[in-house]
Amino acid sequence: MYRSRRRGLTPSETLIAAAVVAAFALMLTWRFAGDPEVEARELTIERMRLVMDELEKYAIDNGGVFPTTDQGLNALLQRPTKEPRPIRWRGPYLPDAAVLADAWGSPLIYVAPGDDARPFDLWSNGADRAEGGAGAEADIQSWQPETLIP
Repeated sequence: MYRSRRRGLTPSETLIAAAVVAAFALMLTWRFAGDPEVEARELTIERMRLVMDELEKYAIDNGGVFPTTDQGLNALLQRPTKEPRPIRWRGPYLPDAAVLADAWGSPLIYVAPGDDARPFDLWSNGADRAEGGAGAEADIQSWQPETLIP
């Protein structure tokens, strides 16, 4: 019976195997870890879409009337006491107040009525928390559909 005298890997073979395993692990980490700024932007867009949907439901329940700027987005959590009081408030429309903030911890900004005859404007100033910006720092605005795409 023939028996090889070789046992295990040579040092260069061990180094190559370790490099392949490390490269594979690095690829998996990049794939599943994601980009925190992209994930924050996606979360903010998701929250804004939810709030926009619930604002529409609020308006349907209340004869086409959206909460005023003074009533704010809290009208989706608690029945407004300021005029105009809703005729059929069927809330709370949102699960909790955390949805009313962007992923960077700033409250979503709501104005009603909005500019250009829009019923409302809803936006986040993005990662930089300042008006304008580009890339991950760009504003996310309800009236600009392209900003609502992650």
